[in-house]
Amino acid sequence: MAEFLDKLKGTLDKGISTVNVKSKEIIGKQRIRLQLSELEAERKIALQDLGKIIHASYEASGGQDPFAVDKLSKLPESGDFVLDKWDRSVLDVLKVINDGELRDKLFEDTENEFKITAKQLLDEVQKHLPESEKKGQNLQWLGRVLGKYDLADGKFSKRINKERETVYVFDKDKTKSAIGKAGGGGKSKKTGSKAKGAKADARAEVLKKCNEISALDEKIAALEKKSSEIGTK
Repeated sequence: MAEFLDKLKGTLDKGISTVNVKSKEIIGKQRIRLQLSELEAERKIALQDLGKIIHASYEASGGQDPFAVDKLSKLPESGDFVLDKWDRSVLDVLKVINDGELRDKLFEDTENEFKITAKQLLDEVQKHLPESEKKGQNLQWLGRVLGKYDLADGKFSKRINKERETVYVFDKDKTKSAIGKAGGGGKSKKTGSKAKGAKADARAEVLKKCNEISALDEKIAALEKKSSEIGTK
């Protein structure tokens, strides 16, 4: 009889232990489900906020892509240019030359025009850029910038010191006019600056919200993994 009772007690203890383990597993899974529900609700709100930010930026940009990489081009309804610091460096050098400086760098200088080799012009432009800002500016890049703003009045190829080089021709009046437009003025320049600032703010908000959503996704994935592992050990 005693042996029977001992076996019964052992069976009961084992059963109670099993029930306790199962109960803990159930409670653990319920707790995780609650956390998942809260995180998923938070993620849904974050996605809605992201949509609102993007929509507001789209409306403010007049239906254009508010997050596109800034392109260097003329403003559609004004004579001003939208320049980045690299294009600006080209205009700055040409202004200095047009004002009568750096004559020793020129291939030729007359009353109405000046000529300079592409290599020499690029060399002067790079002097205006710190090392950290030099990102592959080369002769092809220089040619695209000059063509974009219609700065060069012409070009020709010339053998100089036994090397074939490209020489650009600049009409002084035309260059002065182009530089003046690039400098902008008053209202349109300020508007462009404000628009650029607003775009940067919108990008920062979008990035912040995306990082928030990414962090929530990581937490959700970790909890789902934890939930799947309960009861498998």
